[in-house]
Amino acid sequence: MEWNVGYWQISIQRVYPTSAQLSQMYNTAAPAWNRLVHYLGINRAYVELFRSLQKDHLLDNVKDDSTVCDCGIGTAAFSLALVKAINPRINIVGADISQEMLNQAQQSLNQANISQQLYQADVNDLPFDDNTFDLSISAHMLEHLPHPIQGLQEMMRVLRPGAPLILAVTRPGLLGWWIQWHWGNDCLSEAEVTAMMTKIELRQIRSYPLTTGLSRWASTAYVGFKP
Repeated sequence: MEWNVGYWQISIQRVYPTSAQLSQMYNTAAPAWNRLVHYLGINRAYVELFRSLQKDHLLDNVKDDSTVCDCGIGTAAFSLALVKAINPRINIVGADISQEMLNQAQQSLNQANISQQLYQADVNDLPFDDNTFDLSISAHMLEHLPHPIQGLQEMMRVLRPGAPLILAVTRPGLLGWWIQWHWGNDCLSEAEVTAMMTKIELRQIRSYPLTTGLSRWASTAYVGFKP
């Protein structure tokens, strides 16, 4: 944004936190993160989302022994909600830039007796082979990327053909903008996310509002399928 004031030009440019800054920020937040997610009702919102997706037959390919890639796994709230909602014996492979978040995720997944492999990695360069996973999921990570299409392409690359990609994304609005101010992320509209998913050639793209807790005013979920 730019303004001309007399002989002066004033501009404001969006600056994203670096990976190192994000890692440090979430390392600091990790010990209290599970309590925050529970207090805000995010866990319940995620479970209801996955139940809706299952009801609409969008998770029919996720069965016992399926392997799920959780990108920006954090403390594993999204993965735990998936397991609670559809209850298969799945294998979770998680990636996050924050080691402390991964430590919390490991503890939570162990307590739930869920098979897991966790990696400290950047979503822009996932350490996994092409066509590996039955499902890719990501909650509130995409909006932290300066170039979100690159992250989307990586999440799709590691999917098997025909498998779904599921996102939860912070949307514009008063609560979304407060989150943006605090965490340095972006707020992405439905039109923006749908356009990005279309650009990387995901198919059958649908949006789902989160319906529980504060998430209902801050987030939207999306699903699309790899060709």
